[in-house]
Amino acid sequence: MNASPSISGNSRRIARNTVFLYFRMLLTMAITLYTSRVVLAVLGIEDFGIYDVVSSVVTMFAFLNSSMVTSTQRYITVAIGKEDGEEASKVFSNAVRIHLLIGLAVILLCETVGLWFLEHKLVIPAERMPAARWVFQLSLLSFFINVTQVPYNAVIIAHEKMDVFAYISILDVLLKLGIVFLLKIVSIDKLVAYAILTFIVTQIIRSLYRIYCRHHFEECGRRVFSRDGLYKGMLKFAGWNLFGSLAWMMRDQGINILLNVFFGPVVNAARGTATKVSSAVQGFVSNFSTAINPQITKNYAQGRLDKMEELACRGARFSFLILFVIALPLMMTMDTVLGWWLVEVPDNTGIFLQFILLDSLINAVFSNPLITSLMATGNIRNYQITVSAIMLLVVPAGYFLLKGGMPAYSVFALLCLVSIVAGLARYRFCVRQIGYHWSFFFKDVIARVLGTAVLAVPLPLLVRHYLGSGNGFAGFAALCLIAVACVALASLAVGISREERLMLKAELAKKFGKG
Repeated sequence: MNASPSISGNSRRIARNTVFLYFRMLLTMAITLYTSRVVLAVLGIEDFGIYDVVSSVVTMFAFLNSSMVTSTQRYITVAIGKEDGEEASKVFSNAVRIHLLIGLAVILLCETVGLWFLEHKLVIPAERMPAARWVFQLSLLSFFINVTQVPYNAVIIAHEKMDVFAYISILDVLLKLGIVFLLKIVSIDKLVAYAILTFIVTQIIRSLYRIYCRHHFEECGRRVFSRDGLYKGMLKFAGWNLFGSLAWMMRDQGINILLNVFFGPVVNAARGTATKVSSAVQGFVSNFSTAINPQITKNYAQGRLDKMEELACRGARFSFLILFVIALPLMMTMDTVLGWWLVEVPDNTGIFLQFILLDSLINAVFSNPLITSLMATGNIRNYQITVSAIMLLVVPAGYFLLKGGMPAYSVFALLCLVSIVAGLARYRFCVRQIGYHWSFFFKDVIARVLGTAVLAVPLPLLVRHYLGSGNGFAGFAALCLIAVACVALASLAVGISREERLMLKAELAKKFGKG
C-alpha cells in the first residue's frame, strides 16, 4: 500500500518527539527527586504537608480549567490536521479569551469558597496559618498564569514541536534547583519563601512559551475571534468535559483533603512525597502519550479509523510497558530508595506509593490513548456522564472506609478498583462511538500486558525474598537489574507483536550496521 511511507514517517516523528521528551523527563526527574528531598528536609514534614494540602485547595478548582484544556487541544489539533490555518487561528483566539475568563472565575471561587475552606476546615496549626495564607495566594497566582498559558502549550503539542518542551523544561528544572539553594540561605519564613520563589519560576517559564509561540506559529500572531458554531462547539465540548475534570479532581485532591481531615498534615506529607515519586515515574508514560496523542487525533480528522484504533491500542500497551520497566524495580526496592532519598521518611509513604504506582499501571492501559480517541470525536456527553459518575464514587466511598476505621492506604486500594471499572466503561464507548473492537483490545493490549506481568514478576519476587529489599548497594543494584531484565525479556516475548519485533530488529540493524 502507498500509505506505508506516511505511516513510517509518522512513526519516526513519534519516536523523535518521544526522545526529546524523554531527555527532558530524565533531567526533570533527577532534579525533582533531589529538590523534593532537600525541600522536605528544609521545610520539615509538617510544613511540607501544609504546602501540599493548601496548594491542593487551589488545584481543586482546576477542574474548570482542565475541561477547557482538552477542548483547546482537540480543536487545534483537528484544525492543523485538516491544514486549515484560518480555523486554527479562530480556535486559538477563542481559547485565549475563554481561558482568561476561566482564570478569573477560579480566582473568584478560591478567594471565597477556597479561602473559607482553608480557614475553617483544613487541619493546620494556628501558628502556621499566616504562612499557609501566603502559600494559598501565591499558588492561586501561579495557577492563573498556568490557565492562561494553556492555548500556547496546545499549539506546540499540535505542531508536535516537542523539542521546545525539552529545552524550556531544562531551564525550568534548573531554576527550581536554584530555589533549593536560595531556600537554605533566605532569612524569611522558609514556607513563604518557597511559595514566592516557585511563583517567580512559573512566571518566567510561561513567558518563554508565549514568546516562542508568537514568533513561530501564525495562528498565535493573528486574533480572529468569532462567536460562531466553532465558539459554541468549544464551550459545549468543554462543558461536558467538566464532568471528567471534576471526577479527576475529586479522585486526587478530594482524597488528599480526606486524609487531612482524618489524619492531619503529617499523612498529607506522606501522600505528597509518594505522589512526587509517582509523578516522576509517570513522566515516562506522559512523554510518550504527549508524542502519540496528536497522531491519534489527526488520524480521526483524516478518517483513518483503523489506523487510529491500532495507534490507540499500541499506545495503551506501550504506556504500560514503559511504566512497568520503571515501576517494578521501584516497587521491589521501595524501602531502600526512600531511605536513601529522604532524610526523614514520613510514615505510610511506602505503602501509599505502592498503591499509587499500581493505579498508574492500570491507568496506563485504560486512560490516555482511549481518552484522546473519544475526545477526537467531539461527542463526549454520554461518555463523560457515565465514566465521571463511576470515578466520583471514590470520595464518598473513601469517606465511609475511613469513617469505619479502615487504614489510610485503603482509599488508594479503592482507587485501583475504580480505575479498572472506569477504564472498561471508557473502552466500551470507544467501541460504540468509533468502532473499536473488544477482541482486538483484549488480544493486543490486555493479554499482552498481563502476560508480561506474569512472566516478569516471579523471579524478582523470589530474589527479593532471599536478598531482602536492600542488603547494601550491591543487593539493591542486583535486584533492580534483575527486575529490569525480566520486564525487558517478557516484553520482547509477549509484550510486543511479531511485526514490532521485526521493526525493532530492522531499526537496530540500521543504527549499528551489519559490519
